[in-house]
Amino acid sequence: MLKFVFAKTGRYTVFEVEHYQFRRIIRSVLINLRYRGIVPTVLGTVASVCRKLKLPILQNFQFHQQGGMKDWLDVGGLIDQKDLDVPAEERGSGARYEATSEYELRYVLESLRVPYQSYNFIDYGSGKGIALAIAAGYPFNAVTGIEFSQQLHLTAEKNIEELKQRNMAICNKVTSQCRDAMAYELPKIPHVIYLFNSFGADILEVVLNRIAADLSDIEQPVYFLYNNPMQRETVEKHGFFKNIARPMGGKWRVYSTKPDF
Repeated sequence: MLKFVFAKTGRYTVFEVEHYQFRRIIRSVLINLRYRGIVPTVLGTVASVCRKLKLPILQNFQFHQQGGMKDWLDVGGLIDQKDLDVPAEERGSGARYEATSEYELRYVLESLRVPYQSYNFIDYGSGKGIALAIAAGYPFNAVTGIEFSQQLHLTAEKNIEELKQRNMAICNKVTSQCRDAMAYELPKIPHVIYLFNSFGADILEVVLNRIAADLSDIEQPVYFLYNNPMQRETVEKHGFFKNIARPMGGKWRVYSTKPDF
């Protein structure tokens, strides 16, 4: 038991950064209590245990079947890069598509306590747009997704339209842009930047250089939320951002340009 509590591990070593699984589980339970309530959290936890024990009971109460944006947006599935409409010569170090956890992102966003109206939210490698849909539930100045795959971008646009039709967007400017992250020029206002392990160190370094060039004169803190930070050494070596938190047992890294602000 102590080994499970204190050891760092990753369920999928190729795709997932090592982190404290037990701490992540505890945090996940607390997050579900916060956003779902007691009964759904208890049922979801018991269902997960039953699944681990291969007991075919209560499986309809697993967390991913309890509602949320994933039920009415087309955001599910795992898609390898080779199955996307990206030419082989342009794939570089891009990663597979995987949807962001709705409640984990909400928890991390709210922990920043930023004046949303003064900030833009940007997701590099925004895929089908689940992070955009989540961020749109806060009064950001603008919410922008940058996605290289036309296939994923078109799905994101449909999801954004669905979001607006359901009147679920507080932010009035929610867009997905199909373009190269390395060439995107950021507006010169404070940003909350999100990355879900979208690409490797080579592309990330260029993106960080662009971010630093565009936002170095911003007086307010700029935040960088890195989910599954496989290339965290690149961020920390670059130096523009400083680590301020490691949520979910280290499965996330939160960085800021002004950690003492």
